[in-house]
Formats: sequence, structure tokens, C-alpha cells
Amino acid sequence: MKAVCPVMVSAGQDVLPQELMKAGIGLMESTHYLEALDHLNEAKDALESNGQTESGLYAEVMLILAETKLRARLHQNFPAYYVKTALEDVQLANKLHERLSGVMPQKLAEGYFLEGFIQKNFFMRYDLAAQIFSKAVTVDPSLTAAKRELSELIAEGKRK
Repeated sequence: MKAVCPVMVSAGQDVLPQELMKAGIGLMESTHYLEALDHLNEAKDALESNGQTESGLYAEVMLILAETKLRARLHQNFPAYYVKTALEDVQLANKLHERLSGVMPQKLAEGYFLEGFIQKNFFMRYDLAAQIFSKAVTVDPSLTAAKRELSELIAEGKRK
């Protein structure tokens, strides 16, 4: 999984959430997951208190929050509960990205990939994961990770 690139926003009220998100990404990349989650949750809370839950920045924060939770679970054995909430976060981000105009196909495909990854590797919902990976490949045919995961599911006969 690679860190999601932040959306640059110029509005004054977005500066704090954006800075918190950048700090969270930096902490995540240096494996300080708990601190990263603190920053990302602060960014999420700031956007929610400003009524910006339908913004691209909010979707980005939710996607990065999900990725951080997964990394924490995979690399530092954080509780399994983090996976469940990561799935909820990425699904929210994906729905928001689908509704927003001007979202890069790569961004939407990355979200689908992350959702499929969770469904496949943590919940063993292979059919659902295959559908989601297929969506990712349809949106961005150059997303090799999604192609690989979809091919593995088909080759292993885990897709009906």
C-alpha cells in the first residue's frame, strides 16, 4: 500500500485539516501509527465540525485513515477492530469520491483497491473482493495491484 497524495486546498478553514493530514501521512510513513491516527482523526473532526463532510479533502482524510489503520494492524498487531473501522472509512471515502466531480480515476481506483484488499485478506469475502478489484481495474486499467489481486482470485478459483 502506498500513501495517498493529499489534495491541495486553498480555503482558510481547510489549512488546519490539511496540515494535520500531512503530519499524519508523515507519521504513518515512519511507522508511528498511533500518532498518525491521532492527527488524522483531528483532521477528520475539524472537517466535520466545519460541515465539510462532502469535500474531497474529507474523502482523502478518510482514505488515509483507513490505510493507516490497516498498516497498524499488519505491522504492529493493532486490534482487529481497526480493520472493521478501516473498511467503513474506505467505503465512505469511495462513496464520496463517486459523487464528487473532478476526482481523478486513479484516486477512485486506489480506494476500490483498498476496499477489495480488506474484503479479501481480512474478511475472506472473495466474490465481493473480486467485484471491487474489477471496479478498480475498470476505472484505472493501469492499476497493476488490482489486476494482480483479481488474477489471483480467479486462478485460485475463489471467484464464482
